[in-house]
Amino acid sequence: MRSDVSLAQLSDELAQFASLSDIAPLSEKEVQALEGIVGAPLPEEFRSFLLRFGPGVRPGPVLNLDWIIDETLSEQQMFAEEPDAAVSASAPFPISPDDVARLPQLAAEDTEPILWFDKPMPGTMFLCGHGCTWISMLAMNGDLAGTVWMTEMGWAEAMYWWPSAPWLNHDRWGFPHSGWTEPVPFLDWYIRWTRSRKTHPT
Repeated sequence: MRSDVSLAQLSDELAQFASLSDIAPLSEKEVQALEGIVGAPLPEEFRSFLLRFGPGVRPGPVLNLDWIIDETLSEQQMFAEEPDAAVSASAPFPISPDDVARLPQLAAEDTEPILWFDKPMPGTMFLCGHGCTWISMLAMNGDLAGTVWMTEMGWAEAMYWWPSAPWLNHDRWGFPHSGWTEPVPFLDWYIRWTRSRKTHPT
C-alpha cells in the first residue's frame, strides 16, 4: 500500500526543519542483512526509506535498529523453543481490506475501532516501541504491505491491533494513540509523526 507522500516530498519537508547532514543512510548490504534477520524482503517504501534516510532524523522519530534486531532474534529463539507458536515474517499478513473497512463503522458507533488477531502475527516485523509494552509492527506483504499497526508485546490469542497513529496523543477506549480508522503506510506514518513532534516536542 503506497503512501500519499513520496520519498522526494518527504525529503523536501524534512529539509525545512531537520539537519539533513545528520542522516545516516543504510547501505544495500546493511538492508539485506536486516532482511536476512527478519526473514523476509522489506516492503518497498520502508526499504527505500532506510536506503535514503537510515533510521530517520530528528525531530522525526529515529528507529532503533538494534532494538528491532534484538526483539526479532529473541522472538525467533522463543519460536525455536515453542515451534507450535512459530510464525514467519514471509507468511501472509492476515488483516484484510475487509477487516479495515469495519474500523470507521466501529468508531461511528462509539465502539473501540480495534481488530482482534492472534499474536505473534505472521507477515509482520518489529518497528518501534512506544513505552511500557506498546509497540508498532510493520505489515510485510499483501494488500496492506508497508502499513503500520500498533499492538502490545507478548503472545496471546485474540490480541488487539489497530492502525498505529502516535501523533494522536490520547488513549480513547483505553488504547494509546488509538482512534485512527485507516491503515497508515510507512511514509505517511513517519511524516505525520514528525509533524506532531515538531509542533509538540517531547
